[in-house]
Amino acid sequence: MPRLKVMPHLTYAELGQRFRRCRDGRQKVRWQALWLLSRPQAPYSAAEVATVVGRTADGIRKLIKRYNADGPGAVERNSGGQGRAPRLSAAQQEQLKGELLGRAPDGGLWTGAKLAQRIAALTGQPMHKATGWEWLRKLGFTPQRPRPRHRQAASAEEQAVWKKKAGPASAAGAGRGAPTAGRVVVRG
Repeated sequence: MPRLKVMPHLTYAELGQRFRRCRDGRQKVRWQALWLLSRPQAPYSAAEVATVVGRTADGIRKLIKRYNADGPGAVERNSGGQGRAPRLSAAQQEQLKGELLGRAPDGGLWTGAKLAQRIAALTGQPMHKATGWEWLRKLGFTPQRPRPRHRQAASAEEQAVWKKKAGPASAAGAGRGAPTAGRVVVRG
């Protein structure tokens, strides 16, 4: 396969600067690939660059073609689409946030399963209860149920008796962790 030539939209030094200064991970890999491909002495092949940057040779060839056609702007734009459209629009998300501030339809607390049912009703598409939990987290809600008490925990009266037996807090922990008198540790 013949080697693809990188058009000189930017010099080798300018490509190196863009690679070093870039903070976006995807764009940084693209700038590095173009920088390596445009070396003045013995430029790398697409397959060699793909190995260095962790991409496929085909992906590197597509990047070269985009860069040759569109210039530096091809590196900064996303090569593919933006992914699938979100299941809920911004307005629907705001509506759900308002609903989540109140009680669930059955009067209890909101759970992932209940939110999944509500989203399915809004969108007309089925949703798994685990995805409902992800939406709860995505909308900024966290579990607010107190930690359960152990079945064998002491009652309030038993705790009071225990505290009286142990004595003052200062006497109970006085000897713990304190160095022995007269003992000196020298580190050198």
